[in-house]
Amino acid sequence: MKQVGQEQIFSDLLAILNEMTDDWEYSGEISLKTSLFNDLGFESIDAVALGTAIEEYYQQTLPFAEFLAEIGQREVQDIIVEDIVRFLHKTLNGC
Repeated sequence: MKQVGQEQIFSDLLAILNEMTDDWEYSGEISLKTSLFNDLGFESIDAVALGTAIEEYYQQTLPFAEFLAEIGQREVQDIIVEDIVRFLHKTLNGC
C-alpha cells in the first residue's frame, strides 16, 4: 500500500471535519492545534461519528479504541487534530 503523508492526512481530516461541523456553531479555522472537545464542542458521540467517517473515508477499520485509551491516560484528555493526524499516519503506514 502506498504511504500516506501527514500533510495529506491533515487535508483529508480537514475535509471530514469541515463536513461534520457544517451544522455547528464553530466558525474558526481548524488547525493542527484545534481541540475536538474544547474548541469544536465535540460530545463523545461526535468522536465516535468522526471515527466512523474516517474509517469510511479510508475504507478500513482502524484501532480507535487503542487510540482513545492512550488519550485517556494523559493528563489533558482532550484530543487535538495533530493527535489524530499522528495516529492515522502511524496506522495507515503500518509504522
